[in-house]
Amino acid sequence: MSVDGGLRKLFRTHVRGVHWLTVETGFTTLGVPDSNGCCDGVEFWLEYKFIKRGWVVGLRPAQVGWLVTRARHGGRTFIAVRRQADGADRLYIYDGKHARELKDGGMRNAPSLGEWSGGPIGWDWTAVRFALVLR
Repeated sequence: MSVDGGLRKLFRTHVRGVHWLTVETGFTTLGVPDSNGCCDGVEFWLEYKFIKRGWVVGLRPAQVGWLVTRARHGGRTFIAVRRQADGADRLYIYDGKHARELKDGGMRNAPSLGEWSGGPIGWDWTAVRFALVLR
């Protein structure tokens, strides 16, 4: 499984009607999320994270800074976390404005916009799209 838990590919496949852009800026600008999406005139940024145990999400300080600052300026930023632990495969979506709480206190410390169980086949991709575009 890839470092992002396959989320980039899963989102591109299942969240339909979005113009996706993969973003790789590690050598120029730190903290920029993994993907940018645009749908129905709404643009958003999405950071993918994958964890196999516990509740701590490995956000780097530069990622937290970017997500929180962009959200403060009116941008739509999100963190998608795939957690494969305790025999379950779940997806959680967090608003980027809560990146600091997510990093410092883990998933139980930040309010999620949605949580889906059953692995990719059981996740409600329509609801995921709604959380990103229409919330």
